[in-house]
Amino acid sequence: MFFVVPTPRPHENLFEDWMFILFVLGVGFFSFYAAFYPSKINNVIRAFRSDVLMRQLMREENITPRSHFFLGLLHAASISVLVVLTLLHFFRLQMSSWGMFFMIWSGILIMYALKWTGIRVIKWLVDGDFTLVEYSYRIFAMNRLLAMVLFPLMIWITLMDQCWLYLALIATWLIIGMAWLWRILKGAWVAFQARVPLFFIFFYICTLEILPIAIGLKIFFNTMGN
Repeated sequence: MFFVVPTPRPHENLFEDWMFILFVLGVGFFSFYAAFYPSKINNVIRAFRSDVLMRQLMREENITPRSHFFLGLLHAASISVLVVLTLLHFFRLQMSSWGMFFMIWSGILIMYALKWTGIRVIKWLVDGDFTLVEYSYRIFAMNRLLAMVLFPLMIWITLMDQCWLYLALIATWLIIGMAWLWRILKGAWVAFQARVPLFFIFFYICTLEILPIAIGLKIFFNTMGN
């Protein structure tokens, strides 16, 4: 009889009902943009081939394409799902996973909105420094590329047998860490080549990269502690 009726194993994976809705919406919207606006998706990859191509795209995209907003939301959703899966696997999650996902997703969007505003304020103070424009574009271009990589990874990890989750989660966090480090080093190198003083480069890294993450982690751990 067991050849006909499968025997379910308890806690086979970390998939939950709300994730199905999220994954369907994500795949649906991404398929729509890939089918009807393939150039916008290709531009996300083109931006990393060379700095010349990236600056060309910066000039061409005077108005931010709607696909960029969608990929920004998808990036935040992918990171949020990753955090939830990490908490479910390594720790005891006290609150609902859906509530935790929504809190982290909202926090990431708020953090990047504040970062975008901060860059615009600093740009106004330094009278339109082009390196800041390029830095801003590089930040969100990296997020768009990560969204395209992480989202299918999150579907795969969610459905994965838990015996492989440890390695998969660690590897995914390493990918994100390397991407974040590359973004900082690349932005610092571009600023250095543009003869930006080292003090301002250090100031940008501390205020626009490290500080938002530190504040986000502080709020997150305070919320978890309560």
